[in-house]
Amino acid sequence: MDKKTFLEKLKRANLGLSDGELEGLLFILLSGGSLIKASGLPKETLRVFKKSMSMYLEETDGDDPVLNGEGKEELRRLMLRPYLWSFGDLMKCDKRIVEKFTVIREEYKKRASRELDQFYALPETSVKKAQVMLARGEVTGKNIALIGDDDLVSIALILLGGGFRSLTVFDLDSDLLSFIKAKTDEMGIDNVRTVRYDCREALKEDYSGRFDVALTDPPYTRYGAELFLERALEMIGGGTSPGRKIFFFYGNSSKTPEKFLKIQEILGSFDLMIDDKINNFAHYSGAESIGSASSLYILKSTPSTAIYKGIRKNRKIYTYEAGKEERFPFVDHVVVKVFGVSTLLLESKKKMLGLLNEFCRAHRLKVVDTKITEFKGKGFTFVYVLSNSNLTVHTWPEHNAFHVDLITCSPIFDKPSLPKTISDLFSTDSVEVNFIE
Repeated sequence: MDKKTFLEKLKRANLGLSDGELEGLLFILLSGGSLIKASGLPKETLRVFKKSMSMYLEETDGDDPVLNGEGKEELRRLMLRPYLWSFGDLMKCDKRIVEKFTVIREEYKKRASRELDQFYALPETSVKKAQVMLARGEVTGKNIALIGDDDLVSIALILLGGGFRSLTVFDLDSDLLSFIKAKTDEMGIDNVRTVRYDCREALKEDYSGRFDVALTDPPYTRYGAELFLERALEMIGGGTSPGRKIFFFYGNSSKTPEKFLKIQEILGSFDLMIDDKINNFAHYSGAESIGSASSLYILKSTPSTAIYKGIRKNRKIYTYEAGKEERFPFVDHVVVKVFGVSTLLLESKKKMLGLLNEFCRAHRLKVVDTKITEFKGKGFTFVYVLSNSNLTVHTWPEHNAFHVDLITCSPIFDKPSLPKTISDLFSTDSVEVNFIE
């Protein structure tokens, strides 16, 4: 079997993975590496991949699959190439710094707290977090805020000799803060401060707008991300200090891309600019549900960057407590006004039904049930119950117009072409589309 045929067969069983990603997974398999550590893909995604490769795998008790003889022979023939899972992998760390950091990391004996969504980063990741801040010119001479520091980025910055003006660690974990304070004192560093702080509490005015740059790796919930970002914005001064940076980490399963869309919505609502994004930059011990990895967003404040006050103290921000809120589905909402449509078409239930059915097929809206109501004046309301929500269409023959309200709990297929679909089906260029945030 040639490589193209092999990948096409695999792709049918692994929806959402590209040819390059599949070839990269095969390369890892052949080289005997760890799929989850090397790829950063979620555990469930890799479970499906392993199932699709079962005929080529040995039966083992471990999480990482092992190729059988047939599998090794088959994959060697394919001349596989590695896949660049993250541009962050191109960043090389000084081994001596990593070794020094690892020794300090191992001194901190406290287990990661599930209640605080702690998953400790690998030593190389902690050093890379500090290194990327240095490489972007956001350390030397700067006032730095770390909102949460269970990865000990503060220590990594010191080991790298970053030369920051001041560094303040805000964290809820008193044991962690005590450790950081003891280590920095031992290292003779006098410009590091630790502050016990719960982000659900209001930020003291003393810290508002005081920092040039902030770094945060928040709980991976919508409210957690929103809250920690808001605190970071307060610390750097929001829109009053345009051009300041936030290094923001967020991880999620590639099986649920709609959750990444929620993060993009949050960034857009704050009018923050994504200066850069590096997928799978950070790697952790544990957190297999998100591939033990998170992406780095380098965010820049703009003159219009907004800070919203009044976050509730009882907001559920941690994954163990925010289950129902986090499972609430992504919502895509579109409202369309269509003008210049033939009166004869709008007055025909059969023709309208046929065209609306075609619209549903074009955008892969699975219809579960349909209800049609006819009004005096020959107008209709078509209500489609969809497998993932609903579509409502109301016609006004007297105005040569109709109105569409579509709401779905998964991203609408081929959403950018939706206006053209309506224009082509109903022979009109007068289409007004509003995408509701």
